[in-house]
Amino acid sequence: MNQKYPELDIDILIVRNNKILLGLLSDKWFFEGQQVYGVPGRQILFGESIGDTVRRNIKEELDCDVLSHKVISVNANYYNGHFVGIGVLVEITGEPKLLKSEDWIKWEWFDRDNLPHNLFPPTKNLLDCYLNNKFCVCE
Repeated sequence: MNQKYPELDIDILIVRNNKILLGLLSDKWFFEGQQVYGVPGRQILFGESIGDTVRRNIKEELDCDVLSHKVISVNANYYNGHFVGIGVLVEITGEPKLLKSEDWIKWEWFDRDNLPHNLFPPTKNLLDCYLNNKFCVCE
């Protein structure tokens, strides 16, 4: 029997001084024909804890260190497969650098009241949870 299972990933929300860090994704991540903004994060590796996944991703994608992390949401995402995203609110040290230019065009800080509308679906779910103080918005 050949069964398929959803993939598990981490969606990382970084907030500093009431600003939210979003990255403009490269054209390989277009959604509905347009460029979109997303948050750092990738799949959890086998045997890796949530904290280890967060620290690895922040180091690999931004070259920053993690001061703290807190799970704030769980969302199912069906874009390009089936994923269960664990949303994590993270405090970092340092200024984000653009390390994965194949995936990201740039990093930008946005006021929480002035976020872009062109959001990658998992990022929209995570922001909805954070801004509305909900744990899950998408099943």
